[in-house]
Amino acid sequence: MHRTAFLPGMLTVLVVLSACSPTAVAPSPSIVVAPSSAAAWQSASPSQSSTPTNAPTTSPTEDPVSGTPYTVQRGDTLAAIARSYGTTTQQLQAWNGDRYPSLAASPNVIEPGWVLTVSSEPNVTPRPTPIAAPSPPPTGSGCTAANRVIAGSAQTFRTIPDAGPGVALTFDMGGRMDPAVDIMSFLVANDVCATIFATGVMSQTEQGQQVMAIIRAHPELFEIANHTMYHCDLARGGGGSPSTDPCTGGPFSADRIRRELADAEAILRDGTGQNPQPYWRPPYGSINQAVLDAAASAGYTKTFLWDIDTIDWKPITDGGPTAEQIAARVVGNAVNGSNVLFHLGGYETLDSLRLIVAGLRDRGFTLTSLSDLLN
Repeated sequence: MHRTAFLPGMLTVLVVLSACSPTAVAPSPSIVVAPSSAAAWQSASPSQSSTPTNAPTTSPTEDPVSGTPYTVQRGDTLAAIARSYGTTTQQLQAWNGDRYPSLAASPNVIEPGWVLTVSSEPNVTPRPTPIAAPSPPPTGSGCTAANRVIAGSAQTFRTIPDAGPGVALTFDMGGRMDPAVDIMSFLVANDVCATIFATGVMSQTEQGQQVMAIIRAHPELFEIANHTMYHCDLARGGGGSPSTDPCTGGPFSADRIRRELADAEAILRDGTGQNPQPYWRPPYGSINQAVLDAAASAGYTKTFLWDIDTIDWKPITDGGPTAEQIAARVVGNAVNGSNVLFHLGGYETLDSLRLIVAGLRDRGFTLTSLSDLLN
């Protein structure tokens, strides 16, 4: 057979096959999936580690609701996102619960990087904020610190019973001081009441004096409380900040405990214009009956421990929590009358507060002082 006769025949076959083949199907668009979130900080002690339990799945078993996606930013809350897109938190939970199961139990805890479906319609834009509308006061405004209770009988608190929908943010000032002034300024700017447990020695530092001045200038927001002079472990001895020298010699005697409180009280009174009695917090939470009796004999009958520990004194490099983990722990676990322990020297404290203040207020809590809760 000649080559010239073969080629036209082959071309005819190819044309026929092409006409019979099915039309090519365009590939479906790729699905954008949020990166795995950090585990909510669950550690209750320096040796305990966290295991991610609420991380979003990276390969969903079913397609998300088609519509408009939104990537969560630092400081967002589910309620605020719902308002922006004209929907409800319940609807956001329904649309996104398969991908982010934690939304069912903790709708007030969302993390930067999550991709949420915010509308069933594509390309929906957030509702504009009316320019002429006045800015409403923060939900938690109206708290006060100028109503300290009388000494009365000795009491020890973790939460404050029968407090109603209020949460006390309390800050120890007994060691590292770098972010202290910035934290206090943030609280002032956001109208957040707080109780500050300060040691005498740290109140005499340059930053400590600035904190004292802020408390003096805002008695409607801040109340001072005693954290002893040198941050010693009163029940066992040892400890101390910034020096361990004043804390040697084993458990403290009653006279030594009274002196720790009295020496700090003089400095706190002078710096803030407030009498810290009868509020105090034992360093490290270390107490026994002898310590409580000695403190009460010095006028400190209200001993405050805590029910939520942020562990913000521990840096991330040593296994400490991120700002998002602190926020998840506080917002997710707060109850009426919670007493949350922070530190003015906390490493991620300031960034966590940017999430916590909005998150707790969206849950309906007033952020207030221990005095407010006790009254």
